[in-house]
Amino acid sequence: MAYTLQAIITKTGALSEPLPDCLRLVALSGGMDMLPIGKAALKAHAFPFLPLTDEGNEGLPPAIAKLCERLSTECLLAYVEAEFFGGAGAQAHALFSAGEMVGPVVVSGAAINDALRHLGVRKGDATDEFDVVGLGQHRATDDWLE
Repeated sequence: MAYTLQAIITKTGALSEPLPDCLRLVALSGGMDMLPIGKAALKAHAFPFLPLTDEGNEGLPPAIAKLCERLSTECLLAYVEAEFFGGAGAQAHALFSAGEMVGPVVVSGAAINDALRHLGVRKGDATDEFDVVGLGQHRATDDWLE
């Protein structure tokens, strides 16, 4: 079964309205909010689909980086991607704070959990940070927007 995610995640209340066209906040568990980057946002902003995990880019495309820089002026946020099919796949993240990217892009099997830890999520008794915030609720980015 396939799983894809392309989104921006930050602490609840860190981002304020108005948001760029075709982007809206979705509340996650664990005190986090997410901006799913679905098909409409990809088209409206000319963002590439999963550039780090699907296309294998090593750097974040400028359009996505600029959005994250703009949104992170007063908060820490993470741009995240995941793509899995039949158990094989990859995850990636890029962290932003004070309008700048913090550190390198990370592509690894645990990139999203790593990003969530940077945002302050603690797994406690849960399997991992991914489960704490409920990212397994939907299998595709657009499902978060329905």
